[in-house]
Formats: sequence, C-alpha cells, structure tokens
Amino acid sequence: MNSWSIMEHAFPQLLHGLGRTVEFSLIAIIFASIIGLIAALCKLSRFKVLRGISWVYVEIFRGTPLLVQLLFIALGLPTIIPLNKWFGSDVYPYIAAAIGLALNEGAYITEIIRAGILGVDRGQSEAAHSIGMTRTQAMIHIILPQAFKRMIPPLVNQFAQTIKDTSLLAPIAIVELLYTGKLLSLKTLLVFKFMVK
Repeated sequence: MNSWSIMEHAFPQLLHGLGRTVEFSLIAIIFASIIGLIAALCKLSRFKVLRGISWVYVEIFRGTPLLVQLLFIALGLPTIIPLNKWFGSDVYPYIAAAIGLALNEGAYITEIIRAGILGVDRGQSEAAHSIGMTRTQAMIHIILPQAFKRMIPPLVNQFAQTIKDTSLLAPIAIVELLYTGKLLSLKTLLVFKFMVK
C-alpha cells in the first residue's frame, strides 16, 4: 500500500477529527469570551464580593493545569454531583470538555479584557461622566470600544492557544484531530506522515 492510498483511506477520519477540533475550539472561544467579559467587569467592580469571586476564579483556573481541570470536571465532579446521569454517560464527556476549555480560557481572557479596559485613559471615563453618562453607559459606549482595539492581538493569541489546547481532550475520550492522527499512525506505523500532515 503506497503512502497516497494510506492518506486517501485516512482522510475521512482526519476530517472528522478536524471537525471535532474546530467544534470544541469555537464553543470554548464563544463561552470563554462571555465568561471573560463578565469576570473582568466583576474584577473591576466597586463591590468587594464580585471582585473576590472573580479573583478566586482567575487564580484557580490560571494556577492549575488544564489537564487537571478537565479530568476533575469529567471524572471527579460526577462523583460529587451525578452529572453523567443527568446528561447521559455518552454525552457528558463532551459537555465536560466544553465546560473545562471554556472555564480555563475564560480565566485568561478575563485578564486580557481587564488589562484592555485599564489601558484606556481615565480621562475618557471622566469625560463620559461629565456629559451625564452613567458608569454602565460609559463602559459600553466609550471604554469597551477603545479597549477592544488594544485587546485584539492578545485575544487572537489566546484563541490560537485554545485550538492547541483541544489536544488535551483525548484523556477524557474526545477524539479530536491530534488523537486521530495518533490512532492512524499506530495502525499504519507511519508516525511522521500523520503527525506532520
């Protein structure tokens, strides 16, 4: 069997793995962005409780390895709360993978958004208050649009990291692109061909 026929035979499996990688990356990016925005606004809040909750969330999820978080959510959490019975044991690993990725990436996005907001000159919010805008209006209409321009490079970098982090889903039984390549290379003994292409 020549290498072209091997790749032709393996292409549907690789395409399926690529689909899973893209699927989990998009889900994680969307939910991590929402979580990150909420946590960043809580971290900049005047209320100590919100700041404390946000600080604890960021410290836990940035201070522990993603693989440990995924294993805890997928395998440890169902021993405390019967989530796998509620969602079904076939579906729960996918939900756990999406939640774990979103929570981990959300902690990093929290700091990116917080730094972007703090990077906007204080005079901008003072000018908004001087024309009668509330703090919320100033944040939505003045500060966030300016901060977003500063956040684009680190956010793109974090989104690329999210795509790479999907390779850690294999231990919780999610067959994504890298794991598919590994399985195919074990079947055909052509390691270099599948790991590079």
